[in-house]
Amino acid sequence: MSRRRGVHLLAYADRFGGSLAGLRELLGENPLRVFRGVHILPFFVPFDGADAGFDPVDHTRVDPRLGSWTDVTALAEDGVDVTADLIVNHVSAHSPEFQDWLRHGDRSAYDGMFLTFDTVFPGGGTEHAITAFYRPRAGLPFTPYQLADGSRRLVWTTFLPSQVDLDVRH
Repeated sequence: MSRRRGVHLLAYADRFGGSLAGLRELLGENPLRVFRGVHILPFFVPFDGADAGFDPVDHTRVDPRLGSWTDVTALAEDGVDVTADLIVNHVSAHSPEFQDWLRHGDRSAYDGMFLTFDTVFPGGGTEHAITAFYRPRAGLPFTPYQLADGSRRLVWTTFLPSQVDLDVRH
């Protein structure tokens, strides 16, 4: 629940302040004091990935180049409403979970975590079904990945091949 009504700033910490501490400092100065809150765009490891932080390797860690969870908390302690952008629909292909799945396939603890052709089209996909949906990028939303056993799987990648989509039901 918002403590105060007013305008909130939407910002990348690295582009507006250089860090979380820098963002905090800017929000405490005039004329930026007018903002009652801040929605901080992705600041997880790495904040500067292939899709400007929307492809986190680790959703639990603040990228140390930007600061720490203490810096996020400090913003809120200053009386600023804080919204953190949590990415729940995709992760970096470099994440430990995806890399484990590539190594171990269906024996991985993360098997089922990633959207594959088979989970999107369990009954098989037709050309019409595969091309009927809207996609914000050119091309099809699947990227072929080779698993350690040599098999190949099509993984749903809505935005970039290095940004694999998660099956949020898993």
